[in-house]
Amino acid sequence: MQIRIDIIDKNCYMHIREKITKFTGAKMKKFSFATATILVALSASMVLGAGGQKKEKKGIVWLNFPQAIAKAKKENKMIVVDFYTDWCTWCKVMDEKTYGANEIIDFARKKLIMAKVNAESKDKVKFKENEYTYEQLAQAFGVTGYPSTIFLGPNGEFLTSVSGYIPPDHFLPILEFLEGKHYQKMKFEEYLKKRKAGAKS
Repeated sequence: MQIRIDIIDKNCYMHIREKITKFTGAKMKKFSFATATILVALSASMVLGAGGQKKEKKGIVWLNFPQAIAKAKKENKMIVVDFYTDWCTWCKVMDEKTYGANEIIDFARKKLIMAKVNAESKDKVKFKENEYTYEQLAQAFGVTGYPSTIFLGPNGEFLTSVSGYIPPDHFLPILEFLEGKHYQKMKFEEYLKKRKAGAKS
């Protein structure tokens, strides 16, 4: 079974993915990753299963996929979906280093809906009026490695995806770019230049 992925602007999507991958890829060689995409990871201390809600005391509030879809629509917020596996070492590194960073926690709690999905889970989930296992859901979104992050709009529309560990100082500008819909008026590299210039002023 396949999910129909809604892409608002295919050309815009391809541009975003290409530029973000280039940005993260150039910075990630020291981690020996061939792919560079945005991702949220899993810490063993937070695992409650694919269908359960997860919450850090002073960190990011993680929801399961159905909860995230419903909450995002209600609050009109972008969704960040972390596809992980229990054996993924870099998922745990991402969780500790990136999702444990104060700047990421603050941004996520204020502006995002965060969801975790075990990409190997056989649990069932409904999406786009169809029922799938979480494993099928990961395949439908094109997930081939872990960690992998999928970005969805408030109504569940597909925005873009990225895979691989991303350090917090690279992850934050990506979140800001997508959540602020800056891709509608400028290229990613242009946004980075303006962001850097603003930080210096």
